[in-house]
Amino acid sequence: MINLYVFRHGQSIYQCLRVISGLHEFGLSALGKYQTYNLASRTDVDFEIAYISDTKRTIETFEMLKLAGKMPSEENCIFTPLIREKCQGDFIMQEFKAFPDDPNKRNFTPQNGESWEDVQVRVSKTFDFLVRRYLLQQKEAKQDDDELVKALFQQSEHIESKKNNIILVTHYGFIKEIVQYLKKADQLQLEQPYFAQNATLFTLQLFLKENENWQAKIISLNSYTRQYRPFMD
Repeated sequence: MINLYVFRHGQSIYQCLRVISGLHEFGLSALGKYQTYNLASRTDVDFEIAYISDTKRTIETFEMLKLAGKMPSEENCIFTPLIREKCQGDFIMQEFKAFPDDPNKRNFTPQNGESWEDVQVRVSKTFDFLVRRYLLQQKEAKQDDDELVKALFQQSEHIESKKNNIILVTHYGFIKEIVQYLKKADQLQLEQPYFAQNATLFTLQLFLKENENWQAKIISLNSYTRQYRPFMD
């Protein structure tokens, strides 16, 4: 079994400015750092393995989690582009309102960007990797794996885990597509749309079934949503 904790980064400076961010950004706001540290201090999970999106806002979130003593040893912390936010292409650095936000246009691809279906492909690869590596205990990539997945197998080759408490430090859009992916695979039942708030946990358990099939069970959504707003009612 895998205990999978999916953590959305704290509030970013670009969020404050209501500007679409990409790889080149300012990182977390002061509130975002507080949100992250506050949630970490209230979380008693012993994270053994961490996969972190390689963007500034998630790296700074990771640093705040580490400051609170909630991250595993350095050799078990792996930074990867596989779990980045959806790339908005030429809309990066524009205001939120400039983006045609139609949830039905899942195949809409901004110039030089990604569609939601593209993000779900990355989600599928991430879950396939986690199942193979930590449920099936495979340590080597397949020949037809893409380079990002091969890199994860190589980076994770040394990791030995007993409890399999794994944390992903990632983004709203990636978590949104985790939910879509699990619903599509009949692994997750949610009656209402799920929105990952800043600095909150989305928790799953992944179980191995027969013939290398697996099943997901939801444990929590947006943990501690009322604990991270120190300057509001």
